[in-house]
Amino acid sequence: MNSDLLDQIAYLKDCKGIQGSKFENLGQRVYDKIKNIIQDPNLFITHLYIPKGSEENAQMLAAQYKQLFNKEIDPELASFYQCFDGFEFRYINPSQVWEEYDKDEIVDWDQFDVDPENLSYADMIKNEEYEDEVRDEFHAMIGLDFEEPAFNNRMSDSDKVKEFVFYGESAIEFPDSGIRTLIPPAVHLFAEGNKVKHQPDSINVFYFDYFDFWSQTVLGKKENTIAIYAGTDYSASIDNWEFNDAASFLQKRLIK
Repeated sequence: MNSDLLDQIAYLKDCKGIQGSKFENLGQRVYDKIKNIIQDPNLFITHLYIPKGSEENAQMLAAQYKQLFNKEIDPELASFYQCFDGFEFRYINPSQVWEEYDKDEIVDWDQFDVDPENLSYADMIKNEEYEDEVRDEFHAMIGLDFEEPAFNNRMSDSDKVKEFVFYGESAIEFPDSGIRTLIPPAVHLFAEGNKVKHQPDSINVFYFDYFDFWSQTVLGKKENTIAIYAGTDYSASIDNWEFNDAASFLQKRLIK
């Protein structure tokens, strides 16, 4: 499945951020990260939707940012949207998840002459006896489908582009497995539907990366400070995080 993706994501190498910014070559750096994931035999990409951005997107967001926060937009945030118009990406290490999984949830093991805790993922997928009831069921539980192409496979609901439900089923689908990034397109970032509703009007924050209902990243102004915050419970609570700005957050999420 993963081998075909390199050709499909070659366009990323030509995606350029703002000249002179830290993310001027963001497209190439993201391509290199995804290439490393593709070439790792233990990792499998399940969702990959990274449309090209534009200078128009960056300019639009710069104007919105200035209006909302009375401050110039960070060059790196503008560069992201000049390079990409949103970022939907999920990959998983099924062998690692298998080791940590409660295997009693998969199947009634009494029908098999094996202790599931001593059954490795490699041995499980090689044994035809486990094909239907164990292997297919486990892969479905963790959202891994070897027959479904990952490229242009979205987590969002594209019909709800300016609403909170843009994030689709991602809030409840496979929340405990896989590495997931879901950053909205430019038209969605500062849309009213993307504003966190569980905060007072004086706190002007917007969903920026959505993992699941209990864990999000929000971008905006709290107590006169514009920063990246960690959100919990649909961001009913937002707290300082290890990242002070969008640049440091994007650096880790997209490149490292």
